[in-house]
Amino acid sequence: MSLPSTRSAAALAVAARCASALAAGLIPLHASSQSMNPVVVTATRTETTIDRALADITVIDAQSIRDAGAATLPELLRSAGGIEISQTGGAGSVSGLFVRGTRNSQSIVLVDGIRIESPLSGGGLVEHLPLSAIDRIEIVRGPASALYGSGAIGGVIQVFTRQADVDGWWPWASAGIGTQGTQQVQVGFRAAREGTRVALSLAHESTDGFESTRSGSPDFQADRDGNRQRSLTASLSHRIAAQWEAGASLLVNDGRVEYDDAFSTASTARQDYRSGAASAWVRGRPTDDWQTELRVGNSSIDYSFHAFTFAPRTDSRTISWQNTVAAWGGSLLLGVESLVQRIDGDGVTRGGAFVYARDSRSTDSVFGGYERAWGEHTLRATLRRDRIESVGSETTGALAWGWRFVPQWLLRASYGTAFRAPTFDDLYNPFSPNPALRPEKSRGYEVALEQRSGADLLRATAFSSRIDDAIELDSFYTAQNLARARVQGLTLEARRAIGAWVLRGSATMQHTEGVSVDPVTGARSDAELARRAPRYGVIGVEHARGPWRFGAEAIAQARRFDTLGQRMAGYVFVDAWASYRIDRDWELFARAANLGDRDYETAAGYRSPPRSLFVGVRYAAR
Repeated sequence: MSLPSTRSAAALAVAARCASALAAGLIPLHASSQSMNPVVVTATRTETTIDRALADITVIDAQSIRDAGAATLPELLRSAGGIEISQTGGAGSVSGLFVRGTRNSQSIVLVDGIRIESPLSGGGLVEHLPLSAIDRIEIVRGPASALYGSGAIGGVIQVFTRQADVDGWWPWASAGIGTQGTQQVQVGFRAAREGTRVALSLAHESTDGFESTRSGSPDFQADRDGNRQRSLTASLSHRIAAQWEAGASLLVNDGRVEYDDAFSTASTARQDYRSGAASAWVRGRPTDDWQTELRVGNSSIDYSFHAFTFAPRTDSRTISWQNTVAAWGGSLLLGVESLVQRIDGDGVTRGGAFVYARDSRSTDSVFGGYERAWGEHTLRATLRRDRIESVGSETTGALAWGWRFVPQWLLRASYGTAFRAPTFDDLYNPFSPNPALRPEKSRGYEVALEQRSGADLLRATAFSSRIDDAIELDSFYTAQNLARARVQGLTLEARRAIGAWVLRGSATMQHTEGVSVDPVTGARSDAELARRAPRYGVIGVEHARGPWRFGAEAIAQARRFDTLGQRMAGYVFVDAWASYRIDRDWELFARAANLGDRDYETAAGYRSPPRSLFVGVRYAAR
């Protein structure tokens, strides 16, 4: 039975009060020996330390990914704070990401610098990206179209695959089993020598799953909905000269997921999927003041159904050239980018009378930026122009300012505009198209105060975003322009190291509103945006001493409404994990999810994963 929203509200209140107390200085901070100032690239498209990014950014490193009790990438991202998710079942099921109250297609997903998304829906289909392939994740919240173009209204999530970073030969392997028939095997290696770096990994994962729909749902089928997937990641780079390097990376993942719906039977409700991302790049310094990078890439998200003829084959090809030049006492960014997207396949461009009216679209872009520091102050401005075939041209910009008034404290503020072009599904799908749709346009503000001291972090971020002509599905699942959508909120975050313990918490309070006007009567109606809660958050604890490491986190979300107005109650559940190092190279680990076996929904009519346990052994040469 789902928990009432008062329980989730109480848990969120605890997180908010803890973060508020830390921010107010009621709990003293201390310096930690652990460095928490990694180099990031997503916030600025160039390398910078996280404390200079002037953005709301979170990094999930390799250790955190290994420790996490999450079974899927959406579940892992939810633990980072500032992100809500929806899932129509377990691993491999249709998932959505809601970054700062924006919908799934209003955020961009990158893999090693290459945009990965379905041109049909505009979403990154993160349920098809395996955790086993990921080495690091950077999450940037807030409008970012001035750097990345269409879709970056809510933010950007960049996934980095495994790379070699230390000289030598470093093999690794992992195997485990769990409840619901879950099995997982991973093997790989990293190697580096004399300027050449190679990494390769293979993984196989499968689960029998659970009954993902409720008995009262029109999609209910009395069966278990499993998933199996195989993935390969590879990377190669070589230092051509002292200041020049070239490389390539590859991610391929394929699998089969079982689901429930009203248009198939238990034996035919299956989807085969395949996703891939490949890129090649060369970068270097023609002069000491000029760094340049040329990158070409291709991504695809393909899938097909056993129950009916619909097998999209999607292809997105990118070429980008960007340059960073030291100029006028600061740093100047200049770049051009080209994106060509194509769709094909049975039920899309062939196989009957119902096909999409268009099968390709190109986008040509130019972007630039300038950053300069004056003593305690830093100012960054960015501007981008996108010309999208069949849609038109859009110009977006952003301005960010930071003031480090004492070494550990930063006050920053930013303003940005963003947009999202309607997708192929929005405009051209054969059943409920809306060719009159206009691009979504947004403007967003952000003010934040943060303190970093070693592993400790305090951050309060107030944000506001208005999206004009926001595209949402109506009760007939036809995309419509709302008059506007608005999201306003506050996120409080805290992380504190106390000896061998690390405490962390994130709580978001937000107000979402969609305003629509009836084109015939002119009547105005207001409603909360679907699947977005007024309050949500996470509280976690980690401990490391000797060979032992363990941790736990509680995730909460208040009541929400789904697309057709169905009420979804609030919930709180707890995940936990532990590991024991046998010797230098071998480790035992266990992950337990939803310890209280809470029955809750993130999509109306669909159950979320029940209590589960996964145990395994890991080898990594050190």
